[in-house]
Amino acid sequence: MNIHGQLYKLPSVLMRGGTSKGLIFKDNDLPKDTRNRDYVITKIYGSSRNGQVDGIGGGTPLTSKVAIVGITDIHGCDIYYTFGQVSTNSQNIDYNVTCGNMASAVGLFAVEEGLVKINEGMTTVKIYNTNTKRVMEVEVPVKDGHIIYEGDFAISGVSGTGSCIMVNFLDFGGSFTGALLPTGNVVDIIQVDDGSIVEVTIIDVGNILVFLHASDIGLVGVELSGEINDPSLQSRIEEIRVKCGRLIGLFHEGEVVTPETHALPKVTIVSPPADYTDENGEIVEGENIDIVARYIAMGTLHRAFAVSGAIGLGTACKIPGSIPHSLFTDDKDEISIGHPTGTILVHVNVKKEKAGYKLVRGGIGRTARRIMEGNTLIPIHLMG
Repeated sequence: MNIHGQLYKLPSVLMRGGTSKGLIFKDNDLPKDTRNRDYVITKIYGSSRNGQVDGIGGGTPLTSKVAIVGITDIHGCDIYYTFGQVSTNSQNIDYNVTCGNMASAVGLFAVEEGLVKINEGMTTVKIYNTNTKRVMEVEVPVKDGHIIYEGDFAISGVSGTGSCIMVNFLDFGGSFTGALLPTGNVVDIIQVDDGSIVEVTIIDVGNILVFLHASDIGLVGVELSGEINDPSLQSRIEEIRVKCGRLIGLFHEGEVVTPETHALPKVTIVSPPADYTDENGEIVEGENIDIVARYIAMGTLHRAFAVSGAIGLGTACKIPGSIPHSLFTDDKDEISIGHPTGTILVHVNVKKEKAGYKLVRGGIGRTARRIMEGNTLIPIHLMG
């Protein structure tokens, strides 16, 4: 279908999932050639050296996400979900990463679109995530055959409330590297170019995550965007991130690596529980949280906290000797994380096995909603 023979109408749905936002496409609506497909998507988002003014992208990593969905029976799943982190200033999409926040939107989308059978009480959408080759389960509440949208469940970083949509990660350890601890070590030593030493814990759970003590980079840990997004500090964090990536073979020597072109590994700065005032001027009380963390995504502080990051942090808290575990004083499976706009509660089930540690299940409650549906318009020649 086209307008005046020049523009193509591409069906899409704009959705918020947790603290993330982006378009969801059905696979059969997109070009089959992946290079052409990615060019079409970046055109829709407006990604260029001038930012995303000529598209739907919001100019931030949290609003530049895309999900491609299709039917599959892999591992008994209902659908598959391919996540893409769309660059804000270039025509690149990074698929070597995933997003648990957008998974909540994908689950809701699947039920709304009739891709799965609705079950009374709770409809569980079994999702094969192609990025990690792992299975997610998203639980969407249903009553009298209809999705429950209203509720009193709230998440930090999003205004208002809604029904709770549970996102569960099943056996997500080693998604990208084949091992939950890619180096085989609970703690590794990184030597920075200025000669200083930084201790890190590297974990592969959903995404590849690097944990480090706030004090090792001159922070208390409760700092907010005004301080953490300082260019000199971000440059130091990026140096540590790249060195960790090379340590586990994610990057090759001489390869040009930037936050825009290589989303993984992600860096999380951790510190002990403490009182602080968040980005919204609200008080986060140290007695109500188990650990303080700051999540760095694409070279900037995440306004809240990524779902996959929370699952990874919760997992690390349960591994003796890790940097997060050194700050976690309890043995419980529910871990409350203090972040820049409030808190997030993660549920993890970690088991010690002969071969190491295994994340059996990690879950987080999210809210999601359909914002807009219809067609995005692109030049017809881009569809091939």
